[in-house]
Order: sequence, then structure tokens, then C-alpha cells
Amino acid sequence: MSRNRFPHPRIWDKCIGMRQAIDVQAAMEAPLLAIAQADIDIVPLVFDRFFVSFPDERAKFMNLEAAAGRMVNETLEAMIGLAEDAWWVETTVTNFVDLHRDYGAIGVEVYAGFVDALTETLQEAAGDGWSADSAAAWADVAARLKGMIGGALDE
Repeated sequence: MSRNRFPHPRIWDKCIGMRQAIDVQAAMEAPLLAIAQADIDIVPLVFDRFFVSFPDERAKFMNLEAAAGRMVNETLEAMIGLAEDAWWVETTVTNFVDLHRDYGAIGVEVYAGFVDALTETLQEAAGDGWSADSAAAWADVAARLKGMIGGALDE
């Protein structure tokens, strides 16, 4: 499995570790496991969906292939971290936003669009692995992440 494919080994390890956690985490884990078992690489699917809504963002990537897998995996890690109430998520999200300032002004709607593209792709790729509980859990974490990004942009 290449470094840019989903699931990255760190993500897979988190999925396995989530089995002993609360129901929200189990609801988030189910689609990830379904996608992994189906051997679906969601990275190009996320970016295809994202660029449909934000075509001008493509030009900001000097090397999309190098960045795409990392961006998807890091966003998933942050979302899983939020579900676990991990102490490191807020600092990590602030760092993501700060690092992206080098690419010019990126509005909260672009960040939100990426998070939406990711969650919509998870739903589509998971097939029967996506449930009402999964939808609620991922929507909650996505909303929390978008709020955290908005706060980091305001700093």
C-alpha cells in the first residue's frame, strides 16, 4: 500500500483501536472498515469531489499527488481525534490552518468544502457500511472540525 493511499497505517491503527471505545467511534469506524475491506482509495474521489465545488483551488497545489493522500489522512486523523476528545486536535488544526496561509487567503468555506467532500466520499464509498449512526457521528465531528477551523482562521 503506497503512502498516499487510504487507509494510511496510522489511520488503520486508530480504527482498530477505536473498537474498544464509545458508540460514536464505532459508528465512525464502520464506514472506514468497509472502505478498507473493499480496497477503495478514497483520496482521488475526495479531490475530484472537492474540485467540482472549488475548481480554482487546483492551481494552488504545486504537487497534488504528493499532498492529496496526506491531506485526506490528516483530516481523518483530526476527525477521529475529535471523536476521542484527544488533547492534540486543536493545536494540530491550528497548525494546519497556519501552514496553509502560505498558499494565500483560503476562506472557511473552502476548508468546509474539503471536510464535506471527505464525509460525502466516505458515505458513498462505504456503501452498506454507512448507517444513520455513521451519518450522525461524522456530521457531528465535521461540524466541530469546521468550527475549530473557523476559530483558527480568526486568530
